[in-house]
Amino acid sequence: MHRDGHRGIALLFMLPLTGLFGIVGFAMTVVAVAVCRLPDLDHDHDWLSHRGPTHTVWFALGVGAVACAGLYVGLLAAPVVLPAWPIAVLAGTTVFLGVISHLLADALTVGRGDHTVRPFRPLSPLPLRFGLFRADSRGWNAGFLIGGIVGQVLALGWFYFPGIP
Repeated sequence: MHRDGHRGIALLFMLPLTGLFGIVGFAMTVVAVAVCRLPDLDHDHDWLSHRGPTHTVWFALGVGAVACAGLYVGLLAAPVVLPAWPIAVLAGTTVFLGVISHLLADALTVGRGDHTVRPFRPLSPLPLRFGLFRADSRGWNAGFLIGGIVGQVLALGWFYFPGIP
């Protein structure tokens, strides 16, 4: 999946949170979209295999934990009193969900061999693959992005204007 497709899937993946929590859920969505391409840092480093360690649940947990810990420490040092622990946990969870959306998006593609997502490697070699379309499909990538944007707008509208049909 390409950049627009990953962003679209993240937008769609986070729809329930926007619908349930309004602007707070939308802020979480913005964070998830911002980090959703993080697993593809394997494209920039030869020593990382594509769809390897960065495409696992363990990577998502690690990145989420680092975000949680870093924000917690940062909030403790802030000159204002904020509920550091709940905010940090919420942010870490959001980062985790953003990375998980990437794994889901890649699993939707046809990836074979080294290009399959194995989210629980090394504990399990089983692939997660739905094989619905090619990763380089411009139509699917654009469709997911447009669908995600429209979905977010509708979810915000539904939250703030529930009486409008």
